[in-house]
Amino acid sequence: MPDYWRLALMFDARGGDIPALEEGLKRVGDPIRAAAQAMPLRIGVADLHPDLVTGGRRVDGAVEATFAETQLTEVPAFVAGLRPLLEKLAEPSSLEIMIGPMFSMVPVRQGGTVLSLAFRRFPGTTSQKFREWWFNQHSKIAIPVLGEGLLAYDQVHVDQTASDEAAAAFGVSPVEYDAYDNLTWADRFAFLHSCSDAEGMATIARDEVGRIDDPSRRAALMYEVF
Repeated sequence: MPDYWRLALMFDARGGDIPALEEGLKRVGDPIRAAAQAMPLRIGVADLHPDLVTGGRRVDGAVEATFAETQLTEVPAFVAGLRPLLEKLAEPSSLEIMIGPMFSMVPVRQGGTVLSLAFRRFPGTTSQKFREWWFNQHSKIAIPVLGEGLLAYDQVHVDQTASDEAAAAFGVSPVEYDAYDNLTWADRFAFLHSCSDAEGMATIARDEVGRIDDPSRRAALMYEVF
């Protein structure tokens, strides 16, 4: 059984202006929290430090909400309320929404830097096979490599029906992803140290071949702004 469900909105800054996006997200943080009511929130902006290479398509910001499955019917209204708060900050064509059951793969400890990424399964792979691999095999390879600095690792197994309903509520086109992934560190330096084992990182990459559709990746290391 999943620990919780998670909603994620990924987007790019209007005009590519990430400092303006950060200031705007800070400004609307309290209204987003009020709309979320009891749902825990995380709002992040991409860390553009030159030492960071996360791969995948660009993403400048994200808004996440975590909730119990019993609250799923409340999510479309919450998402609809986000539109007037985000539409002046995010490029409209860049905004993608996904929802799914969330599994905490390591005991959660708090940190301020989060690797957020979404991706699809490799063509020809069934959803069941992909999710079994991701949950049962890939996590067991990745967690030891990333080490003690990894403070949290959440797998969100995207539910397409719930995601489509949320996209419709916001007023954007639905997108198809199989996975939304969150990995948390204390800061950028902890992330870089965690990824410094070249042989271990190569092992992780080899395990992904034929399982993840690389062109579909959308990812960024983000620091929390709210």
